Amino acid sequence: METITKLKSLVVLAVLLTSSHVVGQGGVVITAGNNLVASGSVYLVLNNGAITNDGVFTPDLSTVKFTGNTGTTAAFIGGGATSTFYDLMLAKSANGIQLNHNINVNHQLIFSSGDSVFLNNYILDLGTTGSLSGENNASRVTGMTGGYIRVSRVMNAPTALNPGNIGLSVTSAVNLGTVIIRRGHQQQGSASVYRYFDVIPDNNNAADATLDFYYFESELAGVGEGNLSFFTSENAGIHWRNIGEEGMDPTGNIVTKIGVDTLNRFTLANSGEPLAFSLLYLKANYQNRQVRLNWATASETDNNFFELERSSDGKQFNTLARVPGSGNSQTRQYYEYADIQPLPGINYYRLKQVNDAGRPVYSYIVAVNTSDPGSASMRVFPNPTSGNISLAFTAPAENNYFLLVNDMSGRTIQRKLIHCMQGLNQVSIDLGQMPSGIYSLRIADLDIKPLQVLKQ
Repeated sequence: METITKLKSLVVLAVLLTSSHVVGQGGVVITAGNNLVASGSVYLVLNNGAITNDGVFTPDLSTVKFTGNTGTTAAFIGGGATSTFYDLMLAKSANGIQLNHNINVNHQLIFSSGDSVFLNNYILDLGTTGSLSGENNASRVTGMTGGYIRVSRVMNAPTALNPGNIGLSVTSAVNLGTVIIRRGHQQQGSASVYRYFDVIPDNNNAADATLDFYYFESELAGVGEGNLSFFTSENAGIHWRNIGEEGMDPTGNIVTKIGVDTLNRFTLANSGEPLAFSLLYLKANYQNRQVRLNWATASETDNNFFELERSSDGKQFNTLARVPGSGNSQTRQYYEYADIQPLPGINYYRLKQVNDAGRPVYSYIVAVNTSDPGSASMRVFPNPTSGNISLAFTAPAENNYFLLVNDMSGRTIQRKLIHCMQGLNQVSIDLGQMPSGIYSLRIADLDIKPLQVLKQ
């Protein structure tokens, strides 16, 4: 039998845990410059207590267990340092726990009883080995004010792989490489369920993926389960498009989408929302001093017309033309337009669809360069950003280049090898894990002036 010691509170200067401890009100305080080290599979039980970590917690194979019934003002994980756990267990008779700082879980976050783990605008990082266990409708991870769960896995030709058991299953015949998936709970576009996923693979080319999106009924936000449809955004939730669904299981709380070529942000919303024109593609090509724009829809709902918009910076758009829509259609519709006087340099285009109720929905943005392909230039959008950005640049020839992200001290934060074609290229960069501040983007061996981006 393992010895269990009961303490009212534990202030850590330098402590080695070799047996299990129950800590009451006040919880554990690890002071700055000091260590709490667990040895083996010991339990540290917080009964109506909290963890305040300003030092270092070394978890080994331990379980940190929250019990009791107090609210999150007394049951939290905070301090100035990121706490790393092996197993973290919620086993309260009432209420849950709240994050007051980012945390890491290397093995399992276990839901035994109690309410939920509230992200409170912080990050729960499951890394490459962590997972959720026992999450359910009444006891789960949530965070409507912000924050997200993060998981990273190598996913080469995955089959029904649900990394970290966070609720998104991926099947693809393609080697996606290392894939980062983030699950957040802020409502998207004021119309979605209270859950979304960001999927960020190393290889995001022609994935032809099947996605199973799991949800809890407490996250539905009033949306009828029979009306749920996949929506996707290529710019971190600024603009959305409805891509439909190929399977729905209201009993198992699953919606399935087949044939997803590009992995980005996904959520579920009512298929009847005015977001609902299903855009198959939008393409822009520069030929004979004109930009030829082509797009196609799989279906349209009350679509009176499209407004084709153009921008010189990817932020401020002006209407270029109005193209009649097809009203209500369940068959593929094709459209084209020629911009006979494009702007010099990089032109950005998007579609604005307006339905009978006069409500607008925007497509993703495409870019085309009207300059000499032998010259090099670069643009970044959106800027400022809170997460993903797109970098559009021209390369003088097909080659491999390194994309470098530096902080203001000149230190390289990200280094990414990209294969570029001659002419315009577009690359997605994830800055979501980076602290707020200004970063410099440059492409090694290309004579392009570095750009600065503000991470909010």
